[in-house]
Amino acid sequence: MPQVDYRARLSPKVMIAGTDPDLDTVTNDVLGPCHPTNILYPLWGTNGVLFPYTPSVASGNVVEYDASSFIHTNYGYNAYVRSYPKPISLNAEFTAQTNDEALYLLAVLWFFRSVTKSYFGINPYNKAGTPPPTIIFNYLGELQYNNVPVIIKSFDFTFEANIDYVPVNTAISAVYSDKGVSLPRSSSNGFTYVPTHLKVSLEMDTQYIPIQMRNEFNLDKFRQGKLLNNGYI
Repeated sequence: MPQVDYRARLSPKVMIAGTDPDLDTVTNDVLGPCHPTNILYPLWGTNGVLFPYTPSVASGNVVEYDASSFIHTNYGYNAYVRSYPKPISLNAEFTAQTNDEALYLLAVLWFFRSVTKSYFGINPYNKAGTPPPTIIFNYLGELQYNNVPVIIKSFDFTFEANIDYVPVNTAISAVYSDKGVSLPRSSSNGFTYVPTHLKVSLEMDTQYIPIQMRNEFNLDKFRQGKLLNNGYI
């Protein structure tokens, strides 16, 4: 069996989207610069959010019909309206047993806080009005969730009272770890606490580009499993 990573992952549509001249490194509209001064820096090593433990995923498909009634008949008629996938619900767990894992968990929380927000105001003015990004969901191989474009509609978590919390150093020099984050020290001297175990839940919905879907979707090919990399489910 080929060595393929079937774990659940949420990735930017394009990993490298430009260069940050101030930091002299590649950057991305979703993950930010590939640099230790970025709180999302640990996610660059996994091309986005990699769920380390097997999540629970629930979804399905909906077919809408408009019921039509006829006078003096015994049966009605259903006129087809449309079909669409149900939202994808995902429940997952993260742990923090080392400083690297704690940094990763902190980055995951900031990732979902970020991808559920839009640009607005004057900073930066040229991006004002840009909605939250469409990201790519992969899980269980090419005939399950393969390059599915999704938007995050909700992200939920609970900091439980009966869980241990550990300090994570966000001002450590990157030389100590390839996932190290080096942010300016604050009044807490660079330390933030995260739970050693955290359960999260997401609700995602598919977000296809209408003109692209119109030009490339083919039900005959879809039925045969031949649209493997196009993200249709």
